[in-house]
Amino acid sequence: MEEKEIELTARNWEFIPNTITVKEGDYVSLKITSEDVTHGFSLPAFGINEQLEPGKTVEVEFVADKKGTFPFACSVYCGRGHGSMTGKLVVE
Repeated sequence: MEEKEIELTARNWEFIPNTITVKEGDYVSLKITSEDVTHGFSLPAFGINEQLEPGKTVEVEFVADKKGTFPFACSVYCGRGHGSMTGKLVVE
């Protein structure tokens, strides 16, 4: 098991990076910062749903205990581009 620390930025209307790749069994620590307005980070496959306040970093930790491609998205309405604010977690 490896520890993966990944920095993620949320801003209208995207996550950077929008694809995160880890290995099955990795302990994943996401440090997520909103640059502009309140956003959300929802990764349903791992039971994660966090609110991201502007300028603050939220740390999300989990074990990538299943292989596959799992969608994540903004879970707080953030304007007209909200629906396209998505990404994916790839667990190899």
